[in-house]
Amino acid sequence: MASTHIVAVALVATLTAPALSVAQEEVAWSELTERLEQAALAGSGQELRASRIDLLRQLIHPAEQAPGQASVEYAIAYVAWRSANLTDVPEQEQADLLDDAVERLEALVDDDPEDTEARALLGALYGLQIARDPSRGAELGVRASGALDRAEAAAPDNPRVTLLQGISAFHTPVRFGGGLDRAERLLRRSLDSFSREAPDKPWPNWGRYDAHVWLGQTLARQNDPSGARAEYDAALSLAPDSGWVKFVLLPALNGADRP
Repeated sequence: MASTHIVAVALVATLTAPALSVAQEEVAWSELTERLEQAALAGSGQELRASRIDLLRQLIHPAEQAPGQASVEYAIAYVAWRSANLTDVPEQEQADLLDDAVERLEALVDDDPEDTEARALLGALYGLQIARDPSRGAELGVRASGALDRAEAAAPDNPRVTLLQGISAFHTPVRFGGGLDRAERLLRRSLDSFSREAPDKPWPNWGRYDAHVWLGQTLARQNDPSGARAEYDAALSLAPDSGWVKFVLLPALNGADRP
């Protein structure tokens, strides 16, 4: 099983890692989340793997004032969400990461039903599992929508919760409660919430880039190329090295602009 493999990786990482002082580990957490986000925005599977190993080390050797286990488990699941569609992450590895992440987040929300960040990310991960195996749509679709709806009801002003709802609506047909109009409303609401969240708040503070990217894609599908371009430019102002925007989304938009 994937979880067995993950435990083995964690043990190897721990045994080969040099011992760190408490002060070093405290610094390492802030540096780790910064590196994690840089890897996520760059779409680097290799760097995300490295961050994941460091997170697994945190589970086994947490610093005295480091974030609790729940924060680290959430970060490990976030790596899976980021890795799920990267071309340099093999499909089987993506599937294993998703299975492991779902298991971790299900345990988190069982322990703390008020953890809306974990619940929303869990709903998004169910959606990725459906995309990988549509035969599970009936089973996981209810779980995905239930997790996202419950998270939104509990934290309607959390920008990441609304972002993940918007991404879900983008991929969900209107007849099942999604659609582009709903996606646009949610993504604009997410950006409004991000405008009131301090960019340097303690992690998790990710999502601004994603809200612009997904709103851009929504506007592109609604035949609003100028609006889409503005959102892609905003995304690049946050992540100048985003290959997804520079080499996939903008060229597709340029192609759509041609007669």
